[in-house]
Amino acid sequence: MILQKYKKKISILWNTLKFIYGRYTIQAILRDIFFAIGTAVDLFSITVLGKFIDETAKILLEWKSFNLVEYFGTNSFLYLAILLALWIVSQICLMSKEYFYYYIYEKVWEDTRYMMMSKVSRSNLQDVEQEKFQDLLTYVPSFSIDRIATAYSDFSVIMSNVVKVVGAFVIVFGTMGWYTLLILLFVIPETIAVHIQRRKIKEQGDRDVASFKILNYIQNVSLHIPNFSELRVNDTFSYLKRKYTKEYDSYIENNLDQQAGFYKAKTVFSSIGQFIKYTYIIFVLAVSIVKRFTIGTFKALYDYVEVVYTSTFYIVDTLSLLSNKLDYIEEFFKLIEYEGYGDQTHGDVKLPKGTPAIEIKNLTFAYPDKPEKKALKGVYFSVEPGQKVAIFGGDGSGKSTMVRVLTGLYQIVHGEYKFGGYPVKELDRGELKKKMAVTFQNFINYNFSLKDNVVISGKKKKVDIELYGKVSKAADIPEIIKKEKIDDAHILGKLFPHGQDLSPGYWQRLAISRMLYRNKDVFIMDEPFTFVDTISAKDILNNVIDFVGKDRSLIYITRSIDNLDMFDKIYYMADGRVVEEGTWNQLMKKKGNLYKETCSKTS
Repeated sequence: MILQKYKKKISILWNTLKFIYGRYTIQAILRDIFFAIGTAVDLFSITVLGKFIDETAKILLEWKSFNLVEYFGTNSFLYLAILLALWIVSQICLMSKEYFYYYIYEKVWEDTRYMMMSKVSRSNLQDVEQEKFQDLLTYVPSFSIDRIATAYSDFSVIMSNVVKVVGAFVIVFGTMGWYTLLILLFVIPETIAVHIQRRKIKEQGDRDVASFKILNYIQNVSLHIPNFSELRVNDTFSYLKRKYTKEYDSYIENNLDQQAGFYKAKTVFSSIGQFIKYTYIIFVLAVSIVKRFTIGTFKALYDYVEVVYTSTFYIVDTLSLLSNKLDYIEEFFKLIEYEGYGDQTHGDVKLPKGTPAIEIKNLTFAYPDKPEKKALKGVYFSVEPGQKVAIFGGDGSGKSTMVRVLTGLYQIVHGEYKFGGYPVKELDRGELKKKMAVTFQNFINYNFSLKDNVVISGKKKKVDIELYGKVSKAADIPEIIKKEKIDDAHILGKLFPHGQDLSPGYWQRLAISRMLYRNKDVFIMDEPFTFVDTISAKDILNNVIDFVGKDRSLIYITRSIDNLDMFDKIYYMADGRVVEEGTWNQLMKKKGNLYKETCSKTS
């Protein structure tokens, strides 16, 4: 069990070092070189300082007056000059080490956060909603990322101090013999006590993940400017501040208890270690007197004893730190290597060019966290290439779930979903989404320029000016530019300086144009006119249908009866089922659910 535990730690350390040296090879190697040179210089400086003291002592004993010119020719000046040169080299190495560490540290933050974004972008909603995944997203930025860089630094410190210990130990051993080994034992009590306390702090941190999620959520809600009106006018801030204080006080109380234990143990046991070390120094002094060492030799020996003690302590203590950090770092690799259903169940089929047919047969679906509650119940649904289909239904009818299923955000377990004639699980990863462009009911207001809000959905770096003009016109973006007296380079939203906010209806038009700019084969619109007036909605929908054309498909999800007559087929959903389907005229003649709904709306 213990062996397996340490094998795991070594594996995490290997992954961490591979991450650092694989990405920042030149900087890491140069830092190691400066580390090695600096360590050698520091060790050599101790010997030179001892010689300087001895040569200077001779001058103090023999010279009756000071002659600067004559002093320049002495060994005292020579060793002093060497000490200065060594100090300069040491400082160059120190500053270079710090610069390269700063570079690596910042790049680690950049790359790890980018990797987190990439991981989320490749996942499905079913995966990112998992509690474990959410915990990792909360835990990693707070605890793991910083420790990746510092763990690499700790490894460098250990290697440097190993060199120091070996060099200093050999020198002290020549005088003190096997008694030198006692120095290595002095550091053990403190490092063991401190390591135990660090483990307790780590365990407390693991338990605090839930608290961090709550604190992050409260802070995000409170500081999100679009929330300000409701929070301020309804004084919701009072509740959020109380809850934040209560949660944070609970977290900090537990954390402070652990920190107090850590510093108490460190103080007590470091004092014991220092007491034993200075007792050993008296022993070194006794040996020096017996062997008639010079003052400089004793000073050098004293410094080497200090190096052995201090470096041994740093090695053992840093190993404890490193072991602790590896537990935190492990969570980062767990997140990056996390495998959801999309990683495990996809096939290798590549879809051909053209608009695919969509077919759902006897699909029953329940959200993974509520398996007993069926959101979809035996649904049949199809869209032929080029067909314009509407899904109509009220709250809780299953419309939003259909969007998530159609876009591949959840795994199909019961029933069948074919896309382009293939079951979606046989498609290569990403093939489904490559064919789709979606406007979600909960669309995003990007605090970028107006143009960026549209073209952000495009894969190409270069903006397709012609396409941008078409989709802008289709969603009536020129009206926004005219009425708001802005241009398409104007920053929107209130997050950045000089940003201009828009009405919800205008933001929704940008979301529609963004979907169109994606320019795929299947377009899905989920409640796309929640904030758009009826007349404008009809005009924009006509433009969208024209843009989509005869060869591409459109799926329109709505709770509004308006404009349903514009579609080739309508699916009426209620309680997770398709209760009616047909054209507008067919359903009106049938005088079923949709007919009754229409009559109730117009009466």
